[in-house]
Amino acid sequence: MERLGIVGLGNPGYEYANTRHNVGFMVVDYLQEFFKFPPYKKTSSNLITFGRVHNTEVYLVKPQTYMNLSGIGVKEFLAKFNFKPEEVLVIHDDLDLLVGTIRIRFDGKDGGHNGIKSIIKEINTPNFYRLRIGIGKPKDKNQVVEYVLGNFEDEEFTIINKIIQSSPQIVETIIEKGWEVAQNLYNRKCLFS
Repeated sequence: MERLGIVGLGNPGYEYANTRHNVGFMVVDYLQEFFKFPPYKKTSSNLITFGRVHNTEVYLVKPQTYMNLSGIGVKEFLAKFNFKPEEVLVIHDDLDLLVGTIRIRFDGKDGGHNGIKSIIKEINTPNFYRLRIGIGKPKDKNQVVEYVLGNFEDEEFTIINKIIQSSPQIVETIIEKGWEVAQNLYNRKCLFS
């Protein structure tokens, strides 16, 4: 693999920093620190940094457009750095997966996630990789917005932190062994709980 764009989804601003919806930002920030990439640089719609992981050039991207407009940042990134959608991994929260479960997949629908919906609309294709991180569901279906914009409970964050700290290993597996091997290793229910 020559290069990989890793896009973490979230909302900019201190008030959203530790919310369930920002788990994509959390993972990308951890990758930046772990791989010792330089500080992020601001483009019109993104914060971006890049470096090498083994022999692969890796870009870390945090759209600054708020979740529901994430596609604007992704479209800008693809154009500015001449990336194809299939060279991109989008990391995001997923209500349909239990906390501690992740899923790596290629293409598909948006699954009700507004950030993914925006990306598909803006780049006009669902053909990109996703790393879906389970955040569970609220008991009351009418509380979804409050739930995703709420902070993790302590026991949830302990599990989510295991996923965050495992993210460099997941990225290295994708780079060194390929997508299918990574899917077979990590696409298991509650692997991290």
